[in-house]
Amino acid sequence: MFGLNEKDMQAVINTYDLKPYYYPTLFPLRENYTLTWKTLEAQTGLRIAGDVAARGATITKKTREAIARIQGDIPKIAIKRTKDENELNAYKIMRRMSDDANKRALVEVWAEDTNYCWNGVAARLEWIALQQISLGKVSLTSENNYNPVTEFDCDYQIEDGQKVGYNAGSANWTVPASAKPISKDFKAIVAAAKGKGISLKYAFMSLDTFATFSQIEEVIKLSATFAQNVLGISQTPNVEQVNLAMRNLAYLRGLQIIVIDQDITIEKKTGERITGNPFTENVVLFSESNVLGQTYWTAPADLDLEGTAAIKAMNGHTLIKKYSIEEPIEEVTVGLANAFPAWVSSGRSFLLDTTHSTWSH
Repeated sequence: MFGLNEKDMQAVINTYDLKPYYYPTLFPLRENYTLTWKTLEAQTGLRIAGDVAARGATITKKTREAIARIQGDIPKIAIKRTKDENELNAYKIMRRMSDDANKRALVEVWAEDTNYCWNGVAARLEWIALQQISLGKVSLTSENNYNPVTEFDCDYQIEDGQKVGYNAGSANWTVPASAKPISKDFKAIVAAAKGKGISLKYAFMSLDTFATFSQIEEVIKLSATFAQNVLGISQTPNVEQVNLAMRNLAYLRGLQIIVIDQDITIEKKTGERITGNPFTENVVLFSESNVLGQTYWTAPADLDLEGTAAIKAMNGHTLIKKYSIEEPIEEVTVGLANAFPAWVSSGRSFLLDTTHSTWSH
């Protein structure tokens, strides 16, 4: 495009940020220098008491805590958008009619595609991050990933005892009169984790799951003020009210709810588009921390490719490049990232299926 250079494009791309997305907070960015990520997950937080031993007796050796290696490949995330001959002709006419006061409008024409590609890369990483922490795994297929060449599977192999259904004393959360999500489900999971030396502090759930949770009678009564209880008023609580009430329950050990409110659109190979929250509905993730791992990334090879007319700009883990094709005439914008949000704390997390008595996902 006329007048477009790397300096201009870099300045625009530097204004983009990841504030609309959860994954940079849940999985802070960490640059890697290879196309694989490896991390060590130590079973921390265990305070094993010493034995009372007789003098002169052999002291029993304690087991060194196992360190599990999580490793995998960093996938390539890519998205492309083009402007065809008609769109380029419209841009050419617009440029001829423009004066200094309207130059921003010209920038917006090409920046529309760079912004689209920036968000496309971020949206896929968000989808991967939220899918895996709500299912314990993530699988990319032709059904949820337009590119038919790339199939990627990552299963964190969370132990069966840490993937559970609602407690025997509770019920399906869609039955508001019978479900006991706090006194039975949450209490049982916190206790089971404590038995493994894990202190759960956060319960993540989608906005729709919280909407179901907040309409359960136990939750309404627990979250109601004294006056509301006396007057018999039933009012659906918000997350702040629920968290305030839960802080007073010693058996929950400070557990707090974090609601994931996100919509991502995925285009299937058929061209069909599906929009929804990547954090699976009717699932709750329990974790020790609100930071779950790290987003490992490495700069794409395209950044250092020489002898090309493409202009490039990089912000964080995402590279944006533009180039033209003469036949057929096209202006091409590409967003690229070699990145993956690795769930480091998966082995110390619990997953609850709120609509089944056993894990069904």
